[in-house]
Amino acid sequence: MMALLRKNSRYYLAAAAVLIFALLLPSALWAAKAPQPVWPHEKSDLNPDPSLAFGRLSNGFGYVLMHNEEPKNRVSIKLGVKAGSLNEEENQRGLAHYLEHMAFNGSEHFPPGELVQYFQTIGMRFGNDVNAHTGFNETVYQLLLPDGTKESLEKGLTVMADYSYGLFLLPEEIERERGVILAEKQTRDSVGSRTFEESLKFFMDHAKISYRMPIGTEEVIKAADQTLLKEFYDAWYRPDNMFLVMVGDFDPQTAVPLIEKAFGPFKARSEAPREEELEKVVHKGTKTFYHHESEAGNTSVSIETISTVKPKPDSFAVQKKRVLEAMANRIVKYRLDYLKEQPDAPFTDASIGSGLFLNRYNYSSISADCAPENWEGSLAAMEQALRQALRYGFTQEEVDRVQKEFLANLDTAVAKAGTRNSDSLARLVVRNVMSDEVMMSPAQEKELFGPVVSEASRRALHKALRKAWPSSHRLVLVTGNAAIGPKGETPEEYIETVFEASARTPVHKPEKREAKAFPYLPEPQEPGKVAEEETIDDLGVVRLVFENGVSVNIKKTDFKDSQILASMRLGSGRSQEPAGKPGLAYLAPSVFNKSGLGGMTHDELKRALAGASTSVGLKAKEEAFLIDGATIPKELPLLFQLYSHYLRDPVFRQDAYDRSMKQFEQMYDDLSHTVEGAMQLHVMPFFAGTDSRFGMPPRDQFMALTLEDAENWTAPALRSAPIELSIVGDLDVDEVKSLAALYLGSLPERTPLKEARGVNIEFPSGESRLFKVDTKIIKGMVLVAFPTEDVWDISRTRRLSIMAEVFSDRLRKDVREKLGLTYSPQAWNHPRRAYPGYGYLAASITIDPSKADEVVDVVKKIAEELAANGPDKDEVERALAPSVTSIKDMLRTNPYWLNTVLSGSSIHPQQLEWCRSILQDYSSITAQDVAGYAKKYLLNEKAAVAVIVPQQTN
Repeated sequence: MMALLRKNSRYYLAAAAVLIFALLLPSALWAAKAPQPVWPHEKSDLNPDPSLAFGRLSNGFGYVLMHNEEPKNRVSIKLGVKAGSLNEEENQRGLAHYLEHMAFNGSEHFPPGELVQYFQTIGMRFGNDVNAHTGFNETVYQLLLPDGTKESLEKGLTVMADYSYGLFLLPEEIERERGVILAEKQTRDSVGSRTFEESLKFFMDHAKISYRMPIGTEEVIKAADQTLLKEFYDAWYRPDNMFLVMVGDFDPQTAVPLIEKAFGPFKARSEAPREEELEKVVHKGTKTFYHHESEAGNTSVSIETISTVKPKPDSFAVQKKRVLEAMANRIVKYRLDYLKEQPDAPFTDASIGSGLFLNRYNYSSISADCAPENWEGSLAAMEQALRQALRYGFTQEEVDRVQKEFLANLDTAVAKAGTRNSDSLARLVVRNVMSDEVMMSPAQEKELFGPVVSEASRRALHKALRKAWPSSHRLVLVTGNAAIGPKGETPEEYIETVFEASARTPVHKPEKREAKAFPYLPEPQEPGKVAEEETIDDLGVVRLVFENGVSVNIKKTDFKDSQILASMRLGSGRSQEPAGKPGLAYLAPSVFNKSGLGGMTHDELKRALAGASTSVGLKAKEEAFLIDGATIPKELPLLFQLYSHYLRDPVFRQDAYDRSMKQFEQMYDDLSHTVEGAMQLHVMPFFAGTDSRFGMPPRDQFMALTLEDAENWTAPALRSAPIELSIVGDLDVDEVKSLAALYLGSLPERTPLKEARGVNIEFPSGESRLFKVDTKIIKGMVLVAFPTEDVWDISRTRRLSIMAEVFSDRLRKDVREKLGLTYSPQAWNHPRRAYPGYGYLAASITIDPSKADEVVDVVKKIAEELAANGPDKDEVERALAPSVTSIKDMLRTNPYWLNTVLSGSSIHPQQLEWCRSILQDYSSITAQDVAGYAKKYLLNEKAAVAVIVPQQTN
């Protein structure tokens, strides 16, 4: 570490003045004035998860430690700062976020430009393993260490300590980062963000929070300097206002002295600022809001309430109230889902929720998405569904269903507790501390809230809903692409007219709807016979082939308790999508998944499966149709019953087609107005020689697809195509064998379908295209793609993936850090499976449209330099180390074994060898290997360039 500092001594000396002054301040006095922080459980009647160890240093700095072994050897460290954009003054708007960026640009132990490279050398990837975020009331830094050794912990804590009290905030680095932050602000600009900001002003009655978006204002970002940033840093980055969370495969006893060493010297550098109490928000009566965004994909209508409450400690009573509210909301959601599936439904999706925001504001909301011409009907549907529930409450059948589901969720959480993910747990700890809530274990939650759920009565749930919706006011919002302009009224007045008209419409008691029984088809009479069985000992895989041609791959794992994943592969998928019917690969699965079964509608099936944790769904991949499934050990028979029913009694319903087409129509409205949408509509087809199987087809062609088209393409595969089922997880191999024999081995013999379409794709070598988007948002995108190859030479594919990592790192340095022209550039290699010889390595950069040519030149220069000189050894090692770390994690996940190894292995048995060689092969990659592929593939004369800009751009 000292050698690193000596190597960059000029940065160390330049920052000395910044640090010396802080060290001379009377920090002890300021620390004494600050109130001693307490943990949420210390003022609650709830006990925290017993596996959490809480501690606090004498300076007030807190820490929470938890030993957890998934993923193996990894440790998640998060540093929480209880300060965000709400803590900014008017001339500081955006400084909390700016400061978060500056944490990566020079500190006591990591001079500018060194931190990201240091992370890479120890096996961490910037963005995935190293990141940060800023919110209204928090800033959180996160590391995911590659191992839990004492040395790794010490390095990670050194980084976090530097974030806390060792930032240099050098003027030249502040200036350099300014362009990156402005680029991020531009990247985040969207119809959604604009709508959120304007809606928040209305909802919060123009309180301070309405004007404190974490990204800040352009004026403050452009004016930010060392003085302003240091003032905010010193005020809020103080030991009594920060805490550390460590969850993972490490020894907490080893960590405690390391924390004391790293954070013991941490002193307050200024007097504790006075925290303003969040303003009261008071609404009365009916208030309406309208925000028009012509580029939105749909219209949203919502009815909401908000009321100011006095912050109070977490407690059993508080959590019980939330459980009952959540149960009541779930029942209303059942009703909304049922309405959504009716042929005359005006909306395509709907939701309801309630809760506490910033520990200060109680809110409730019911909302729907719809086509612009249906906003009035959708608003009326929401108003009447809410009023019906508030007036009449719930049926006993609805209460029974929600109890089953909530109790099943509690049971499943307990079953999965032993193999929870460390990073997810660390996020949960941070969220609870920031929200002043007690984090309990799944077992504690089941013990406390299981009885609450079991004993919840119709009356209790009705009361909980009514309490969540105070009658004092209603906030009615219509946002999106609905153009409301009636004569004689403002849009807001007309919205109120529609709302009040609905409120005069009578509502009636909900009808009782009995649940149907599942399964409903007769059980197969005889199990099928196994023709071949093979055990692959080193992989722990069992392979069966039944006499009817159905093959089954089974792998028992201990990666995730109570998790079983499955994938049924059949047919040829999108590669055989009819040439004259582009888009069927999107439409057919959507219709199928919304249709239910021949003997049960989608809603009837959901009610029949109430309380179950099993699901299946169809998707069309490039090589095959996949029916993916998920279940838990005790429901394994249910998974096979669902597979059996979908194969024996599939259906494509008209109402499912109608709802799908409405949603796709809204999707096209959205895609046609964004640069990201242009990727799907134009760039992906362009990179594939305009082949209709890539990206989204033109809107008119998609909207011409019929229900019969979807059924005629999909049904033959379901009916007769050969089946391969792969299943992995916390399963009993013999039980899987028996169920597969009964439900799949007993099917009629399957025969291959004829492939009617070629799979050769022509890459547009040397071509460039400019795509213009009809949008007012000033944002563009540059994509430069180099033709490579398909996936099947796995050695080549792996080396091209490392070449893409090197390319990404150069983009980060050249386009982001040196030029400040973008926020998050990336490059990736995309080899295809179903199309021989086709693949490409692409660089993607979101930009200011006026900088497109400059960015294209930089990308091509990077390619030219890599092709001519190759990467240096250090670059490749920094690309490899995070990749190897990720691979080690990946090898202990069920999705990897299911989707990469087993699924398709009956056709491509080389996939089994791939998993054997992956770690050793990646570890053996050299700079010379990558240089050879760079010389072969990074040829600018063969590159295809796509530039996406707003319509008005010259």
